[in-house]
Amino acid sequence: MFTIGEEARKNLEMHIGLPLEQISDLGIQGEIALVKAKTGKTLQFKKNNDPRKIGRGSPLLALNRITTIEDINAKIDAL
Repeated sequence: MFTIGEEARKNLEMHIGLPLEQISDLGIQGEIALVKAKTGKTLQFKKNNDPRKIGRGSPLLALNRITTIEDINAKIDAL
């Protein structure tokens, strides 16, 4: 478990607009909705990797294990 300093907590809560306890209780759909509400844009997960980012981000992205809706539709159509 990580601990965060009081000043960092206040800064995060000020920028995000929610208390950290509430943020930690959000599920993935809540996090996506929060990002969409704050930025006005939807999150998009790209299957193609940027070779400069391998090893610095998500292991799923680094190993090409993100499945897009197009991949799923192609597999369904193949059945």
